[in-house]
Amino acid sequence: MSISMNNFETASEKNVSGEQVAAAVAEARLAVGYSLEQLAVTTGLTIDQLTAVENGEGADAALLHRIATALGLPAASFVGV
Repeated sequence: MSISMNNFETASEKNVSGEQVAAAVAEARLAVGYSLEQLAVTTGLTIDQLTAVENGEGADAALLHRIATALGLPAASFVGV
């Protein structure tokens, strides 16, 4: 499956909540065995940005794509598509 903006539009139509995305990101990070610090280094994002995403705040398609790529996952896995 390729990652595209269409994947995120489909997720919006399914009413995926910020809390669901946040939980999926945190679960994926922990499953890979990354700390927030390790994921920050890998993605180029700050720990504050990652914490906000995992708290259900400020997760946009670009951030989710960067996080998913760092974890070796399709970004759509965070939005249940």
